[in-house]
Amino acid sequence: MKLFLTGYPGFLASSIKTWFEEQGWQVDTLGLLAFPSGIKQTGKHIQCNLAAEIPDLLEERYDLVIHAAGKAHIVPKTDAEKKSFYDVNVTGTRNVLTALQKSPPKAIVFISSVAVYGVEKGENIREDAPLLAKTPYGESKIMAEKLLLEFPFSSNVIRGIVRLPLIAGKDAPGNLGSMIKAIRKGYYFNVAGGKAKRSVVLKEDIAPFLLALGCRGGVYNFTDGRGLTYDELYRAIRKQIDCPRRPDLPYWIAWCLAFAGETLSLLLHRSMPFDFYRLSKLTESLTFDGSKAEKEVDFVPHQVLENIGQIL
Repeated sequence: MKLFLTGYPGFLASSIKTWFEEQGWQVDTLGLLAFPSGIKQTGKHIQCNLAAEIPDLLEERYDLVIHAAGKAHIVPKTDAEKKSFYDVNVTGTRNVLTALQKSPPKAIVFISSVAVYGVEKGENIREDAPLLAKTPYGESKIMAEKLLLEFPFSSNVIRGIVRLPLIAGKDAPGNLGSMIKAIRKGYYFNVAGGKAKRSVVLKEDIAPFLLALGCRGGVYNFTDGRGLTYDELYRAIRKQIDCPRRPDLPYWIAWCLAFAGETLSLLLHRSMPFDFYRLSKLTESLTFDGSKAEKEVDFVPHQVLENIGQIL
């Protein structure tokens, strides 16, 4: 079985490659960087800037394509940074699909994000909720999803889209990685008791779910099945790394710190570590309903809290 995987050697693509190879697949990869030295390679690697060029796949016929390449985890400050999201996530997706047109795969799965819903708070948001994202990241993911679903392949191709929340895994980028780093260094504080909830999924569950999704197609949220409070995550992580618990930060103090951050940002023309955006992330619940994936794809994810050691 042959897999074509984009976004390698990124955080998520590296995990996907390892899992598929352990199942006996040949994995061809594509990425902006060269193939890392010392890493096992079962297939070929194409070094390519998808935002600027269409890769030459030599009419390879793949059983499954996983498009994991994408731009995320930064807040754009300039027009050029905003444009780069569309270049990578939209033009890059179009270039992958165009390259596959000569010899369409049996199935293609796109790694999307719950950011497409464009909401900052809410609970148990389902796949049929409107896609309201206006940020460069969320809007570019919406456009890429539409490209995948509507692209005119010359033969039938199973198409799947998975919308991921926070990913729990060792050296994870993004908000969860930042939280773990802050706990290790002793400057993480729960705000207002850490009662706000977030959806999380274990990194190790993603690759097997993608294989199952490639067999049937469709659009799915994928979570560990429950919303975790910041306090639950904090307690579990702190227990694993054996660091002292910091007192909770009252909301009014956090608000004052966020106000100070916003003021300094305006005066110094650069972002501060803590502002109203980050305050809202710590105090507003945002969870997504992953039950459709469990029922239709017949995949039961592992609980993140029960496997917290895997992410540290």
